[in-house]
Amino acid sequence: MTNTQLSPRWARLQKVEEIETDRYFIDVYVCPIATEELREKYLYEPPVLYAFAIFDKDNTYLLSYGLEMREAVRIREDDTEETYIGYFLEAFCEHQHFTCKNFKEIEPDLEMVRATVISFVVEYNAVEKMLEYDRESSRSESEVNKTSDE
Repeated sequence: MTNTQLSPRWARLQKVEEIETDRYFIDVYVCPIATEELREKYLYEPPVLYAFAIFDKDNTYLLSYGLEMREAVRIREDDTEETYIGYFLEAFCEHQHFTCKNFKEIEPDLEMVRATVISFVVEYNAVEKMLEYDRESSRSESEVNKTSDE
């Protein structure tokens, strides 16, 4: 089990639903702590509001999606920086994670995030694409490390 799976931001999530698609099972989790409390007390983590664990039909874990709330910086039209609280849908694979969607300052509800994840999984075959990219990235990193060790 990775540190990501053991951290409090994941441990506090509660399973609320199981979804079955043609190719995958999706377990849906929500954080029971109110968003305002997460923002005030846990922003340093950054906290996960919703999570979706993806399993194949043999019930083998493949990857997870998590909606993180975190501070971000954007450049204004006058070239100054502005800090804001954003909501980022991340995909967590074995070797790395990717930002899939930025909801910016609009806090999406569970229905909106669920629809986005299901769309990625079913319509865009994102699970296979992300797993393949993760494997390729891992191989590339291994080759770089092997070369630098020689």
